[in-house]
Amino acid sequence: MVATETLILASLGVLNLLAIAYLALWIRIHLEQGLMDIDEKLALAIKSLVDKLMEGGLAEFEPPNPVQGAIAQMISAIAQQKLNTIDAVVTNRGPDGQFATKDT
Repeated sequence: MVATETLILASLGVLNLLAIAYLALWIRIHLEQGLMDIDEKLALAIKSLVDKLMEGGLAEFEPPNPVQGAIAQMISAIAQQKLNTIDAVVTNRGPDGQFATKDT
């Protein structure tokens, strides 16, 4: 009786492993196919864009507005200035002329 139960459990374990292996293979095949589809679509989109650029077919883009360009330069200059600014910490002197520590 124990031998048949052990055989059944072992058989179920093997079937479980086979099912997992099949599922992993199925997922791998579908992932590879999905990646190939994405790769093909991306290649077509890039080729189309390059062809449009070479033919000068991107004329539907509006040139930048001079006011918008000036605002962009101003924002860029402010951002650059903020990057180059160092925050200063002022340490006060005590009545004796010595710099006070942060504890006092």
